[in-house]
Amino acid sequence: MRNKKKVILSVLSTLIISTSVASAAAANQLYSDVAQDNWAVAAVTKLTNDGIVTGYGDGTFRGDRAITRYEMAQMIASARTHSEKASEADKALIQRLSNEFSDELNSLGIRMQNVEKKTDNVKVSGIFANKAMKGITGGNTWWEKELFLNVDGDVGDGWKLHGGLDWKWGTNTKGWNGEESFSDLYGTSNKEVNAMIYQLYAQGPVGKGLTTTVGLFTPSLQEGVVGNARTKGVELDYNIGKNTLRAYTGKVYEKNGDLSSPWSDGFIRNGNRYDFYNDGSTRDDMTLRVNGFSAEHAFTPKTAAGIGYYRLKSPNAYDSRLGIVALNARQKLDDNLDLVGFYSHGNQGHQDNAYDIKFVYNGSPWGSNKWGSSIGYRYLGADALILSSVVNGSEKPGSKGMEASVWYHFTKNIQMQNYFFFGKAIDADYAGSHPNHTAFFSNFIFAF
Repeated sequence: MRNKKKVILSVLSTLIISTSVASAAAANQLYSDVAQDNWAVAAVTKLTNDGIVTGYGDGTFRGDRAITRYEMAQMIASARTHSEKASEADKALIQRLSNEFSDELNSLGIRMQNVEKKTDNVKVSGIFANKAMKGITGGNTWWEKELFLNVDGDVGDGWKLHGGLDWKWGTNTKGWNGEESFSDLYGTSNKEVNAMIYQLYAQGPVGKGLTTTVGLFTPSLQEGVVGNARTKGVELDYNIGKNTLRAYTGKVYEKNGDLSSPWSDGFIRNGNRYDFYNDGSTRDDMTLRVNGFSAEHAFTPKTAAGIGYYRLKSPNAYDSRLGIVALNARQKLDDNLDLVGFYSHGNQGHQDNAYDIKFVYNGSPWGSNKWGSSIGYRYLGADALILSSVVNGSEKPGSKGMEASVWYHFTKNIQMQNYFFFGKAIDADYAGSHPNHTAFFSNFIFAF
């Protein structure tokens, strides 16, 4: 019996040893091309068996070359992310492996951080708008669909790149959903408005409190009340305490229809109409060159104001540069009510005054309030501004009248904006048989 027991024990021992050897061999086959005497093999094998680390798809762990150490670091990094379920012994192994491969882990961490940064530092946003506009194309309603995309990228050290791409389809004869592709007139050239580069600039710090913007941008001076025309050039902004100093220079890049009066495709300035294609003279350079400077101050959290000076060179319209002095102010009357306005004066002696004053309830439609509205009066002398930021058709030079708006958020990112203007031409000679200028604009907007 005793001999029989010895035989059984011998067989069992053999089976146990064989099984152990087979198990060890199977485990080592996970990393079959790693040197057997490398202590990390046993450590990673144990972590693998404990479910903390998973091997490569082909069941191997590759060699002693530099890339192999990076692969080991990847597996250790994976183990670190699953360390919450590791035993104290496995945690000790993970720490020892981390110490041994610290350089590779640091390098891997930098590489991973860079990948994440490349993913996170580019943001895309935009709007899709369905528009109805009446009062800018004769008696017909202009129907328009617009897709606008903003692409913003962080390039480090406080610098960012911004691109704005614009797609438009419109019609004044085919009704809603009858829109088709069209072009806008810029200077003497028609530009397709599908995939048009609307803005493209770099912006970043160049000194303490000093920021520069370079490219195609919309100037930020005095909320754009005088110089809201997009410009190819450069802007400098300097912040010191409650004061902001701004300056810009460049060439105007704006469609003619926004620079013109509501009654003409021509450039009505200085008491004359200048056709963008041919004004009847030898001066056919329609390039508009601009520069400006503003100083703005926040007197209190409720009161802010600014003063600015602008110059516009238009070879066809002015023998000398148009000079404009402007004042703007904003006063908070209540938590939800603001009084805003501006006044500007030009030096050419014809339509040389412009102003706009209005009450604004609940701020901008791009804010967080459910709804809001505004009402005011504007007088936009053609020789007292370049292009004003007051909105939607009635911002065009040569108009005066009452303005109103109301907007409503159906959800956080879906809203309806409606604008109304009841006015007429400052100089009826430009308006022909239609001196009144009544306009209505409705925008149904999806933001993302």
